[in-house]
Amino acid sequence: MKPLIRVTQLEAFRKYIEQSDYASYEITEQSVIDSISGAFEGNTYTRIGKAFHKIVEEGTPKCEKVKAGERTFLYYGKEQKEQMPSGRAFDIDGNKIILDIPQCKAALAYRNEHPDAFHEIRLYKDFGNAIITGCADMIDGVEIRDIKTKYSYPIDADYINSCQWKFYLQLFNADIFHFDLFIFEGYDKEKHGYDVRGIPLKRYGPAITCYRYDGMEQDNYNLLRSFLEWAEYRDLTKYLLKETIE
Repeated sequence: MKPLIRVTQLEAFRKYIEQSDYASYEITEQSVIDSISGAFEGNTYTRIGKAFHKIVEEGTPKCEKVKAGERTFLYYGKEQKEQMPSGRAFDIDGNKIILDIPQCKAALAYRNEHPDAFHEIRLYKDFGNAIITGCADMIDGVEIRDIKTKYSYPIDADYINSCQWKFYLQLFNADIFHFDLFIFEGYDKEKHGYDVRGIPLKRYGPAITCYRYDGMEQDNYNLLRSFLEWAEYRDLTKYLLKETIE
């Protein structure tokens, strides 16, 4: 039996071994281990992203209407209130994620830009020492598009340096990969939680586009080899052999 490895696990490992003072993220070895052992079950940021993805994928997913109301929060220790518009609530992992109508329309508008695209396509590929799997958010003709919701302004290099697009281009035998980023501007986890109504949703543009290059496949194999050596040293291979994909 060969190890089954998700591209997201390889990317977590790459961030860990390549992170520098110039990166906009900090990742620990333990967080990489958690991504393999299954300890990570999602968080506020990923669940809001799932709600946005759900609209892009399905168009009109099941949801509940939420009336306009008032948000109460602490500001420098004092209770403050602000008005919130009506919206839609989506059940994500048993949590109610609430988006306002303009945010929902932004997701629908993006979906409508790619009317013939295929959504949520998972592939598996034998890389020799392991099976690699990845799920593309969108396949539009011969191009791959990945949708990411962000809560601060991104640094292009974080995406250009990613191994995600390199493995996806190899997995799907494609040449062009786009990162489409949507920023919830001013989001504060303590203040907003799962209710992001009233927060401006800005599309980051242009899309961050990456292209296949000579030597890309070899770079992928080199990273995979380093990952497998590290996983064996940390006694993590057993989790990769047991993993099942829905």
